[in-house]
Amino acid sequence: MFNSVPFPEAFGLDISDLSIKLVQLENISNLKGGPSFTLKSIRSISLPLGLIINGEITQEAQVVHYIQKLLQGRGGKEKKIKSPWVVINLPETHTFIKLIVINKNIGEIIQDDVEIEAQKYIPFTEKDGHYLDWEAIPATDEPNKTKIIMAAAPKIITDSYINLIEKAGLNLIAIDIESLSIARAMVTADKQYQNEARALLDIGGTKSNIIIYDNDTVQFSAILPFSGELLTTAIEQKFAVSHERAEQAKYQYGLKYQNQTKIWMVIMEQTKKFIEQIQKDIYFYYSHFPKTNTINHITMCGGGSMLQDLDKVLTNELKIECKPGRVWKNLNSNRVIQVPYEESIKYATAIGLALRAADNPFIKNDSI
Repeated sequence: MFNSVPFPEAFGLDISDLSIKLVQLENISNLKGGPSFTLKSIRSISLPLGLIINGEITQEAQVVHYIQKLLQGRGGKEKKIKSPWVVINLPETHTFIKLIVINKNIGEIIQDDVEIEAQKYIPFTEKDGHYLDWEAIPATDEPNKTKIIMAAAPKIITDSYINLIEKAGLNLIAIDIESLSIARAMVTADKQYQNEARALLDIGGTKSNIIIYDNDTVQFSAILPFSGELLTTAIEQKFAVSHERAEQAKYQYGLKYQNQTKIWMVIMEQTKKFIEQIQKDIYFYYSHFPKTNTINHITMCGGGSMLQDLDKVLTNELKIECKPGRVWKNLNSNRVIQVPYEESIKYATAIGLALRAADNPFIKNDSI
């Protein structure tokens, strides 16, 4: 009874502009050990340019084709995914998340309370329409106040992803906010962060996100103008080389100090702009949010976090320790995962989605 899950073999599907990533976990939790999972399937497929642009699906039929191809697998070790149950994310560029406080006891909160308060913050126009979801967090220090983590997204974007999943022949369990998925994978689930905050830096193919986790929840997230494609394109245009050659040069030289070639200078120029925006966002968090704790560590993920010496440059310039994180740590399992670290780090969002998909409601869960 206690090992049963409501959606057998459910999986997470991270849909982005240039790829679709899938992670399927098996829930092996027990009453004594708490939540525990093991990896069942991990795979990805690249998307051609133009099928999804800045999170907007422009070629639905083609994206459906690639989802079905990914589910089918390539034979051998990649078996067909038979479960129809899936959790997906919405692109960070089209979502809004905020922690609010309502002056009521947690048991008195109703939907209208959240709707009224949300209207003060949601950036979408009433004409466009939006979906709103929320979760109450008990404020133990102030019993007559309730923290609410609320998330909103435009209807037109949300409906396009719902239609996409239905046309791919899948059943949607939930739609997650990308920053929450990343935090679910990258913030240590059973650790109490007292008087300290964490920043997460997801560096992807077409964009990067900074996510600030403080006081036991995601407090703030923002898009950053930095990505793997941005660096490749900058090298490609500066030296008039092919996209493939620019991509090779990016990983060959990176930001290693002894590689101070002209390519290094191009990458460093973009990295300095990246650092300046991170500093601005951290300052914005400290100056606009109440009861903030000091960010004393930045955990990196995404394929771009593997750029040579990027972590060292960020640490030196931001004066905060920056390191790529451990994406599998919240599986809470002793089983060895045979996936190279450089590959695993790309799957942070998909792992967070998979953790939600495989969640067992009968056992206490410390995940986000």
